[in-house]
Amino acid sequence: MAHIIVGGEMKKVLIIALLLVVAGAGAQKLTPALDTVYHLYLTHDYSTARNMLGRLKSTFPRAADRFTIGLEIGDLFLDKLRDYAAAESTYNQLLETFPKDKRRPDVIYRLALAQEMQEKFLKSAKNYEQVATRYMKSTYGKDALDAIERCFRKNYQDRVAYVNQFPITRIELDDRISHYPAAYDSFWKKQKLLDTMIDNRLLYEAALGSNIMADPTFANSFREMRNRTVFEEWYSREVTAKAEPKEKALKASYRRDKKTKYTTPEKVHAYHIVVPTKAQADSLRQLLLTDTTAVWDSIAKAFSTAPDKEKSGDMGLFAHGVQPKQIEKIAFRLKPGQMSKPIRTEDGFVILKVTEKKPKIVRPYDKVRNQILAQIRQGNINRLYEQKTDGLKNHATIEVDSTAIEKNKQTLAVVDGININRSDLEVRINTIPPFYRSQFQTPEGKRRILDQLIMEKLILKDCEAKKTWLWNRVIDKLLNRRSQMVIRRYREMMTTQKVKIDSTELKAAYRKNIKDFKVPAQAHAREIVTPTWTRALQLRRWAVAGRIPVMIAGRALVVTDSEKIAGTRETLAATGNTDSLIGLIGLADPPAVLPNTPVIRMKNRSVPDMSKQCAIAGPFRSEGSYGFAFADLSRADKLHKPELETAHTPEDIAKLLGLKLKTDTTGALVCDSNRFGTYVRLEKTLPSGYVKKLFKLDANKVSEPIGLENATLFVKVTKKDTARKISFADLAKRFSSSNSKWSGGDMQWLTRKDKAHDSKVIRAAFNLSKNRISRIIKLNDSTYTFIKIEDKKKAYTTAFDEVKAKIERELRRAQEQKLYDALIHDLRNKADIKVLMKESDFIFEKEENLPEQPTPKKEEK
Repeated sequence: MAHIIVGGEMKKVLIIALLLVVAGAGAQKLTPALDTVYHLYLTHDYSTARNMLGRLKSTFPRAADRFTIGLEIGDLFLDKLRDYAAAESTYNQLLETFPKDKRRPDVIYRLALAQEMQEKFLKSAKNYEQVATRYMKSTYGKDALDAIERCFRKNYQDRVAYVNQFPITRIELDDRISHYPAAYDSFWKKQKLLDTMIDNRLLYEAALGSNIMADPTFANSFREMRNRTVFEEWYSREVTAKAEPKEKALKASYRRDKKTKYTTPEKVHAYHIVVPTKAQADSLRQLLLTDTTAVWDSIAKAFSTAPDKEKSGDMGLFAHGVQPKQIEKIAFRLKPGQMSKPIRTEDGFVILKVTEKKPKIVRPYDKVRNQILAQIRQGNINRLYEQKTDGLKNHATIEVDSTAIEKNKQTLAVVDGININRSDLEVRINTIPPFYRSQFQTPEGKRRILDQLIMEKLILKDCEAKKTWLWNRVIDKLLNRRSQMVIRRYREMMTTQKVKIDSTELKAAYRKNIKDFKVPAQAHAREIVTPTWTRALQLRRWAVAGRIPVMIAGRALVVTDSEKIAGTRETLAATGNTDSLIGLIGLADPPAVLPNTPVIRMKNRSVPDMSKQCAIAGPFRSEGSYGFAFADLSRADKLHKPELETAHTPEDIAKLLGLKLKTDTTGALVCDSNRFGTYVRLEKTLPSGYVKKLFKLDANKVSEPIGLENATLFVKVTKKDTARKISFADLAKRFSSSNSKWSGGDMQWLTRKDKAHDSKVIRAAFNLSKNRISRIIKLNDSTYTFIKIEDKKKAYTTAFDEVKAKIERELRRAQEQKLYDALIHDLRNKADIKVLMKESDFIFEKEENLPEQPTPKKEEK
């Protein structure tokens, strides 16, 4: 590893290098000497840099060199030392001494900037104007043109206030208002905004008067902000601005990638059933075409030999060239909803069903232009940045100690003689948000940050040579950010740093506000909510026992077509996806279906719940077969007997539902035809013996059919749970009808003053001891609940040590505000403030939108 120079040794090397340059000045160029000065800038050694420039000025005899050195001295005053009066004097002296130098416009631009920083806005504007008009093609011609607008804001004659003869213009006020117009819709709010602008001006003047620019904390923060702003503009001008692709390149990219990226081929979504023989394929196809109770996915799972049978033979969306030719040919020929005849393949005979077709889509250029633009621009940005940084690296001397990070060495790298130390790395890591910081605290992460710091040093050196800080966009940002930083730092010095709070004050505040630190008694409860007293009673018994009995769930099929009864039991037993079958013959969709019907949802369809009593439900979506279901049925529960009724005329609907229907002009009843169909009553219960037989069945078994009036009922047990222990939380998740069921009925911590829950529930919570279950509480005619107490906390007062930090924050905030108010009051009393803004100044804003009133015509005789 190369030797790394540290500390004062580096400064000696730089001085020696400069003396060697000076000693041979007659034969040497000025550039190496200025490079040494730029090194000192990057190490913030401005005093040494100033002394070196003084020596150079007396050493180089050529007028052009003396002009360059004088210009650099002025820049040192302007940018680094922030001595704007000295900078102005230096630039004026250059203009007088070298009246014919071709770089004269560059000096005038700098002079204007130095005057602007001293708030000599009229002089500054005149000099900017001179550069922008007489020297438009000079280095800073365009920058000067933009800077004129900034000075115009201060020279604008419509003033709203003066603060110690410093004007606040109407254009500045309007600019602030334009960011949030709704926030300043009244004159009173505009006055408040102007007061804030006046206060900020007073703070800014006071800060400058306190020599805040010399404050080390402010100087470091400002330097970091300045470097960050310079880097942003360097990146914008040297990389981003040059990365914008031309229209020709965009269109060429589109043509090149049109087929692969911007064309979506024709696709078809198909399902298949594969069986070994043609006879079986013909039989299944005929069943699927003629039997409404036969569901594709059930038959696929029961009979298909394909590996994807459990997915109902779903082949997904596919384009040409994916499936075997004979399958592809027929699949793309079928329309959505159509089914193919059996197709002979190597694996057997295939029945295809197409559910969806998507045509070929070619996205036009204008729809993808922005996407192409973003992709090419980002590629150009990456390429240009790499080119720029590689160029800087090639002209630099970079020495990196590969073991420094692991061995905790002080110096990590040297870039053109400038040290990057461990403290620099730690400062940068600490600026990263905590959420992301950990990934940069590893050795690998630290090396990434070190690489970034090295590049920043190289870029900043390039910026110093190119005088990037003189670009108007940099100046614009610096001016805005500088005033904010000055005010913020001064306010911090005059308020935050002056607040001193001792333990006596903290304890006194604790005693004074002791009520705020009292925590009331609390109860942590869980709830189970049900729609009926009977259900609540049943669930409470299970909760007390901590155990649920054997329970079953099932699906039921009512068939009225005598021709279909024979094979229904076998079909229902063989069906793998019973829910699809039952859902297909369930209730109609809203708004036709009757509201408030007890239902069970399956496959986005609803079927009547046989375990719930219902006066009338319907209509069903089909005729001949009707689906029902039940869930979590215990031996103590009942199933209700389906009694079908049909309504095919408005008169039937009026009679069945007890509705008063409207009539048309002929007196006939009017009814939505979607209401016509089959309805069901679930009022009577099935024999208890039948329910007991269901509990003797295993899962996926079908009971013996039971005859109904003009129909037959088949019930399949789809799920059977054994008796088992259960927690209150799991019982709530499974059976509660409240939204709290998803969290196990958790009511969180309750207090006696809780307003979110019924007072009867709160009383019960505080009357019960831990792990006890309340009696059933009636909240209204359709809501019953009972609760279990998980834990209880007695009332207590929070200890002083636990709230000490909070009290200190509040006291500090109050004292800071008090000091700030006193500071503003004092500054206002000492200042010469004139407010010129009047409410009448803003009336035109309301009037200008009023429509123009027409001139009344004279009445004709």
